[in-house]
Amino acid sequence: MSLEYRLHSRCACGSVLSSSEFAAASRPFTLAGTRRVYERSRPFTIRHIALDLTLDVEARSIRGTARLDAVRVDPGAREIALDAIGFDLEAVEISAGAGRAAKPRRGAGKAASGAFHPAEHTYDGETLRVAVPLDEAEASILVRYRATPRRGIYFLQPDEHVPDRPRQVWTQCQDEDARHIFPCIDKPHIKQTTELRAQVPPGWYCLSNGELESDARSQKEGVYHYRLDEPHPSYLFTLVAGEFARIDGAALDVPLAYFVPKGREEDGRRTFARTPDMIRHFSEKLGVKYPFRRYAQVVVSDFIFGGMENTTATTMYEHILLDERAALDISSDDLIAHELAHQWFGDLVTCRDWSHGWLNEGFATFMEHVYREHHLGADEYDHGLKADLDSYLGEARGRYRRPIVCQDYDAPLDVFDRHLYEKGGLVLHLLRRELGDELFWRGVSTYLTRHARGVVETRDLARALEDVSGKSLERFFEQWVFRAGHPELDVKIEIEGDQCTVTVKQAQAAGQPSREHALQPDASTPPAFAFDLVLDFGFTEGKGSITRREVRRVDQAAHTFVIPLPRRPRFVVVDPDLRILGEVRVDAPGDLLRAQLAHAPTARGRLLAAKPLSRRDDPPTARALGQSLSDANEFWGVRAAAAAALGALQSSAAFALLEGSAGVEHPKVRRAVAGALGNFRSAKAAEVLGKLALRDASYLVQAEAARALGATRQSSGFETLVDLLDRPSWGEVIRCGVIDGLANLRDERAVPHLTARTRYGVPTRGRRAAIMALPKLSSDRRTRELLEELLDQPDPYLRVDVARALGDLGDGRSRGALQRQLDRDLDGRVRRRIREVLRDLGGAGKRELDRLRDELEALRRDNAEIRARLGKLEAASTKPKKAADAK
Repeated sequence: MSLEYRLHSRCACGSVLSSSEFAAASRPFTLAGTRRVYERSRPFTIRHIALDLTLDVEARSIRGTARLDAVRVDPGAREIALDAIGFDLEAVEISAGAGRAAKPRRGAGKAASGAFHPAEHTYDGETLRVAVPLDEAEASILVRYRATPRRGIYFLQPDEHVPDRPRQVWTQCQDEDARHIFPCIDKPHIKQTTELRAQVPPGWYCLSNGELESDARSQKEGVYHYRLDEPHPSYLFTLVAGEFARIDGAALDVPLAYFVPKGREEDGRRTFARTPDMIRHFSEKLGVKYPFRRYAQVVVSDFIFGGMENTTATTMYEHILLDERAALDISSDDLIAHELAHQWFGDLVTCRDWSHGWLNEGFATFMEHVYREHHLGADEYDHGLKADLDSYLGEARGRYRRPIVCQDYDAPLDVFDRHLYEKGGLVLHLLRRELGDELFWRGVSTYLTRHARGVVETRDLARALEDVSGKSLERFFEQWVFRAGHPELDVKIEIEGDQCTVTVKQAQAAGQPSREHALQPDASTPPAFAFDLVLDFGFTEGKGSITRREVRRVDQAAHTFVIPLPRRPRFVVVDPDLRILGEVRVDAPGDLLRAQLAHAPTARGRLLAAKPLSRRDDPPTARALGQSLSDANEFWGVRAAAAAALGALQSSAAFALLEGSAGVEHPKVRRAVAGALGNFRSAKAAEVLGKLALRDASYLVQAEAARALGATRQSSGFETLVDLLDRPSWGEVIRCGVIDGLANLRDERAVPHLTARTRYGVPTRGRRAAIMALPKLSSDRRTRELLEELLDQPDPYLRVDVARALGDLGDGRSRGALQRQLDRDLDGRVRRRIREVLRDLGGAGKRELDRLRDELEALRRDNAEIRARLGKLEAASTKPKKAADAK
């Protein structure tokens, strides 16, 4: 996603530093051999899990006792199957009938009714099957075990390459990794209450779900006891242990706590300051108060996601903490709001299975925008939605298209992508527009209240919204949720006299519909999407202006609408409220577009004019874009779009306007100017960018200027970039920008510098940037072998990027190394990416695509230069004629 919006990773969605896709065309989502996933049967359910865990930090292992209170569902079931991976079992016991008490009992390993005795069981290293007498409706199962988990729980310690890494232990159970820590039914449709007694090193703090019940003396000895009396699925279990500073707060009647590394208290207060306001706003908006007794957020090192919404106790990665300089133009509010929203969407109400995971992640993503709207206004809400649309479209164009609800995957994390998050959130925005605010929020409140503490699927949301509105939403969910793809529109606006002719042509690539919701048997000829095309016509009225709205229904591949008007409009805004979840290309007269940029009533309306104007290289357009860019009262997103449009024009007039704005006060606008200057391959552009890269007050402006400096292809920029390569910054953003700049420069002198930054000990984000940049500069054997050696690194995101880089190289000799890693890798994200690369290897690879893009860009530049010369010749040829006419 573009830097001006989001810089943080989400729950399971991967870092934004590796989110962009550049394939020539999207491929099928379903890989060869993939089987449809159905929800597992549940002959027994679990009512309560009580754990007693002792951490052996040095050995990276645990010793545990788990008591599971099971309740029979199937009268004929003879055994309960528990997920349990890699355990050394010491005892498996059962107390039949022990689960009859109405309230979960305290104390792991203590039967509430009857004595435990050895249980008949089998264990194959992955599934523990325990026999339950047929005449017993309930039973308690006691498992004593040891484990050295490969996933689920992570032990951090410093070493010679990373001496400042803290000693910590933390868990991450999503998607289905709780089974590595304790026996359970590791599926989201099983929800149980939990308690944990944990023995951690003395002096450490331990955080888990629910209420802390151990006294101060026990805590001093490293013994912590937590209890949560609200049911939740196993993937939301958490244990975090280490040395932290604590910051306390409150919102409504909810106690809040923020745990941060010692010495970062001020950054913690700055970062989490708006959490109380988020809790108040979400409680009011949703009509359901924050559903648990307390809420904590803990910041850990080397976390594998951006954040994780464990019930009552969210885990955050270290980059969420902002220093004063980072806070100039970076906010962690989106990530904080996202994980907080999960306490309602995911924790209180949980998706029945992962194919409906958008009910968790789509809602959490949408609630980010809802809080932005509350805190920063409607323009920020609209701009965030547009950024999410761009992010989804990037994945849909460059990787694959799939239905949001999709059962065809190998691992649940396969579907934690831009379709689940961004497109899911956008669908909720469309529903808000479809129903209006009052009915939409009433329907969401009904959905939450009706299914509180339970599990849901997509039809439950649809029914709640239909019940409060009386509207049929069947077609809506059919096309936006159960069908792959999106509309791709060409909209042409023609004004003749007192009427406007609007021509709409709709085309979209074929997409595979969801199995149960196929609109027609032949998916190769996808049907047209149906939606309302909204047009806002602006007219001059005295000294001001008025806007007239026209709405036309589009449900065919081609439409032509003739709209009578009182007079020629000043401007026409197409889709002003974002009701079309797709690509909309507008062709309109230049004067209308320039007036739209200047006078449309919303920032979104003005911003939409910038891209079509970027295709009109004429003096009035450059002036209009320059005026928008320089307007200090304009919303920053519009100014940034104007800068990008000027960069696309690549004219001398556009360069002069951008150069004059390089010192603009707003850092987000300044960053957009830097990015636009990268379109000019000139020494002057490199000079301006070099100054920004070396001295700007904003980390992100420096990073973008370095990236753009390389894009100018001026060899003089090499030394500047090398000097900046190890400059410290928040989240390694400067180093990442410099590495991208060196890759853009296409100077092979950068290869040893990038190679050195792929080594262990370099912060992970910098390593990942170097790995992705190497194929742009080198495709020799040494580069391939270096990347192959990195395939077994501990960080899953790094392994994903190594696989991508090998795919970019396009060298079929990497197949063996990739297949070996696939055979042993446990991470679903890594396995998915390796399988995609293995499928695609043998093609030209990224290097060839870069060459083709360079040739296309050169042709465009030549064309721009020819147009500029013709313009000068025409201007010169008119002067003698004017002089002669004067005589």
